[in-house]
Amino acid sequence: MAEETLMTIVNEQQGLSLKLKHRRELLACYPHPAFPTISITGSKCALSCKHCGRHYLKNMLACTTPEELYKKCLELSLKGAFGVLLSGGFNEEGYVPFEPFLDVIRKVKDRTGIFISTHTGLVPEWLAKEMGIAGVDLADYDLIGSEDTIKSVLGIEKKVNDYRSSLKSLARHIPYVVPHICIGLHFGELRGEFRALELASEVNPYLLVLLVLAPTPGTGFGELEPPSASVFKKVAIKARTMFPEIDISLGCMRPRFQDRLGLELAALEAGIDRIELPAQKTLEAARRMGLTVKKLYACCSVPESVVKSSFEPNS
Repeated sequence: MAEETLMTIVNEQQGLSLKLKHRRELLACYPHPAFPTISITGSKCALSCKHCGRHYLKNMLACTTPEELYKKCLELSLKGAFGVLLSGGFNEEGYVPFEPFLDVIRKVKDRTGIFISTHTGLVPEWLAKEMGIAGVDLADYDLIGSEDTIKSVLGIEKKVNDYRSSLKSLARHIPYVVPHICIGLHFGELRGEFRALELASEVNPYLLVLLVLAPTPGTGFGELEPPSASVFKKVAIKARTMFPEIDISLGCMRPRFQDRLGLELAALEAGIDRIELPAQKTLEAARRMGLTVKKLYACCSVPESVVKSSFEPNS
């Protein structure tokens, strides 16, 4: 048993070294103003998850009718937006209710050609298919690998297999599906993250996003301690070795006031390719590591080929 554990560690270190040897760039991602987020439910959500408590919906543009969404997307396109992230609160089944917006998504796509990302939740197969037909380009998908976490943090009676099934449905019908795995979602502890990585591997994603629990005042987790940089790095290295050929991002949901720099430096050391809204000192550290820094003017899950990017000056 000890020999098998040692070989696992050696193989993971070799895989990480191989990735770091070939990596040449870090993408620093800046969604606003070229890639804004819209809530199609406003501040409403049928759930009250302990890590969110509807808090994050307040920071999104609210478009709660198809007419409002169409008008806003045209307005954003005229102002130079490359795309939008359509999000919102969940219904009782654990997904964003896109049903009334399918026709207008198709109209927006036909009229503007902007890139449309969606934060989906546990959409059923039929809705995943209709979203693909409507022209949705990308699905950001929160993937949870622990039934204890699903029940105690989200408060819904769903199983890990439900998350697996919905992920596969999205992968069948939408061009880009990006699993998002939140490290420490279970009250700040690791539980289910490695299982979630295994589930993600079943759909061969083109990109993977790692998040870190950010205790937010006013939520059920407001007083928790977030996972440490070393705990994050443990999961990130595992992800890097499991997915050596694809980009891995450190996403926007992460602690910003508690050892932010330590977390971002750990991401660099683990072979992360993209960071959303990185600190300036992180960019300086990346250059010292020999990486070329580029800015991507979109969410960190969006393909670089479809949106504007530029090289960041060295000074």
